Amino acid sequence: MPKPRLLIPVFTHFSVRYILRTGMLKSLTDFVQPIIALSWQDEALENEFIHQSAEVVQVPDFTLTDRYRNIREMVNFWHKLYRQTNTTEIDLRRERSLMDLKDRFYYDRRINAYRKAVEDEDKVQALLQEEERLFWEETNHADFDALLELTHPDFIFSITPFVNKEEPLLRCAQKRNIPRFTSILSFDNVTTRTRLPVPFSHYLVWNKYNQAELLRIYPEIKPETITISGAPQFDFYYDPTYITDEMEWRKDLNLPADRPVILFGGGTYRIVPHEPLLLKELDDAITGHQILNDPVILFRRHPGDIASRWEKILNSARNVWLDKSWQANESKGQINITSADIKHLCSTLKYCAVHINASSTLSVDGAVFDRPQVGPAYDPGFLHKYNRILRELYEREHYLPITCSGGLAVVNSRREYLKAINEGFSDPEERADGRKKIVSEICTFNDGHSTQRVVDTLKRLVG
Repeated sequence: MPKPRLLIPVFTHFSVRYILRTGMLKSLTDFVQPIIALSWQDEALENEFIHQSAEVVQVPDFTLTDRYRNIREMVNFWHKLYRQTNTTEIDLRRERSLMDLKDRFYYDRRINAYRKAVEDEDKVQALLQEEERLFWEETNHADFDALLELTHPDFIFSITPFVNKEEPLLRCAQKRNIPRFTSILSFDNVTTRTRLPVPFSHYLVWNKYNQAELLRIYPEIKPETITISGAPQFDFYYDPTYITDEMEWRKDLNLPADRPVILFGGGTYRIVPHEPLLLKELDDAITGHQILNDPVILFRRHPGDIASRWEKILNSARNVWLDKSWQANESKGQINITSADIKHLCSTLKYCAVHINASSTLSVDGAVFDRPQVGPAYDPGFLHKYNRILRELYEREHYLPITCSGGLAVVNSRREYLKAINEGFSDPEERADGRKKIVSEICTFNDGHSTQRVVDTLKRLVG
């Protein structure tokens, strides 16, 4: 009897890590025939999928008219309001703060128009009906339907349901009555991303907060269709084979052998606009002997950030080394994440004595390794214009369990910033209980078996 055919869209670098590097794909082949729907050309990656007994098909680009794009924006704005999370207004304020006076005028006018367009239920229903009509009339959905006709999947497993390009595939699958499962890739996605484009037969999430968010925002979802699985991409952290020797790690990065290392995990411009100044403050403090133990800084650029905004600071820095991270921004997120990339990240998290990032998931990664976590929540610029939006990063719904855990030192000034770093060196155990709480609250499990929980759930669902 042939195995059920399971179509898995792979549209971002994180999907490669999730489905391939965790070993999930190999386990799935025991009871399904995987079909990888890949959205970019990468012969080596395709061969890896094929070597693990998966079929591989290329996904077309998603094309749509400007009229439909505008309707989608209004629908997504309605959804942001409907989901009833403090994150919405925080994000709107942050977007506005990045604009000059002229752009703010047009931004405010557009947002007010959107608010008016969704101010009552009748307008919302008319908007949703118009969006549905235009999707089938003014997009290239037929290309995605043809892919389903070609591959004949029995089920679809979506890892990135919020990705724009994945939507037409999921909507065509819904029209064909193909059962759909999704695993929400990150703990912030439910309250920060756009609307889920289709209902799913089953949902896998990291934690109890994500479960509650789904039930609140999508009242049609039944509790029994949600499984809390934890985060498969964190399983690597519990596998000692992903940790290299410290001297080998230092040699690979050309780090000095006798100085402790601070990890500075950068964010993106649209989240932390003045972040390079925080790196400069730390570099200057080390040069001025204000930081204990004469450390060096290992700067890890966010995969989605632009390199140019860091150049001025990096060119003048005296204590900063560059980490090796996959650079997804240049490839629009379509890049392979190799096992070597993951081993390097695991080793970096383990061997850096203190970790710094602004409201990033890296605080969770670092907490798994029980390293002191420092979260800057202030703007070191001359006018401090971004103070509020940086402080509010730690107040967003998905991040509050981390902020309130006691495991993260949220700092509101240069003095607090340097003090927290020094305390990380002098008393690294001080917030250990809080870091354990971060892991339990956000990841739910700390056993390294979340991949297997996802596999077991899928095996049950396909029958």
